Amino acid sequence: MPRRNPLEWVDGQGWVVLSGGGAWQYGETDLVDTQVLSIANLDRPMLVMLDEGKRAEAEGILEHYINLGGSGGECVLLSQLKPQHYQAPKLHEFLGEVGLLYLGGNSPLALARALHNTPLIEQIVKGYATLQGLIVMGVGAGAAALGAWVGDPQQPEQDAPGLNFVRSAIIAPHFTDTESAVDLRARLQRHPGFVGLGIPRGTALALGPQGQVETWGYAQITAVVTGAAENV
Repeated sequence: MPRRNPLEWVDGQGWVVLSGGGAWQYGETDLVDTQVLSIANLDRPMLVMLDEGKRAEAEGILEHYINLGGSGGECVLLSQLKPQHYQAPKLHEFLGEVGLLYLGGNSPLALARALHNTPLIEQIVKGYATLQGLIVMGVGAGAAALGAWVGDPQQPEQDAPGLNFVRSAIIAPHFTDTESAVDLRARLQRHPGFVGLGIPRGTALALGPQGQVETWGYAQITAVVTGAAENV
């Protein structure tokens, strides 16, 4: 699997993009969004997948990417899926055609739990691993969900498994300052050997199939290990 110390991510033909989020309505994410479109296969559709919210929100994100030159696509709200929907042939067929998956929402834990051990995550991994070259883009909570561990608001001293696309990291979107680093370092105390990635708004870390590690956007990304922090 690709590795650039201290980062290790799942092997595949696609990219993993970790975005710190931001207000796309006001152009805060434009640098990241145009960059991801520059590596995406625009002959393939896009899928916007959120943990919850209104469909109009997901459709607004899709329209934003279309306005930047992206392809059309579909939207899925995981909170509205019933168990039988996870097996729906049409959804699986569509996932098999997608070139860019936008994974976002409000809760990393909800995203991870909604996808763990389901046919949907199996199809996502397949698309990423094969020549389909699916780009898996986690935005905000979606970026956190792609890490090894996510926080559980009901049990602040414990963490739940993430989707583990970035197997060596705990990911903190909306990263701002020293206080954020302190919070992230406290989480790392529970998981020795992992690295914390602090990703500010309007910024992304892109991990490619040949070991590429690229920073996109407006700010630097902070790598936090127990006792130290440095920009990457």
